[in-house]
Amino acid sequence: MKKHIFIAAAAVALLLTSCKKENKVTDSTSASVDSVASKPTDSAVVAGNQDEIVKSTSKDSHGKTLEMTFNNTKNTATVVFNNETIELQGQKPASGIWYKNDHYELRGKGEEIELTKDGKTVFKK
Repeated sequence: MKKHIFIAAAAVALLLTSCKKENKVTDSTSASVDSVASKPTDSAVVAGNQDEIVKSTSKDSHGKTLEMTFNNTKNTATVVFNNETIELQGQKPASGIWYKNDHYELRGKGEEIELTKDGKTVFKK
């Protein structure tokens, strides 16, 4: 189930960032950007005059959790890993997702996701 949610979130993030014309995607249960999904693994998309937000959670084979919030309007990702909040800027991938800052890099395609810190993998699913 978590894999399907992540795939859906990644697909929506990729679709919304790659389309040139503005797409309006709404979630009938969300009223504002501050809306939070009922469970951490749920996806939430908010649209209109507000930022388009997609949330996803992934767990690796060691039980580590990676919480991701994608702001498709600003092309940013906020990642929470090991109680650290990491802000990343979107890059132009050939396919999949790619966000980075000076120390961290988040890449993913399909069901796979990888977070690296200074070139060393710290999370992989």
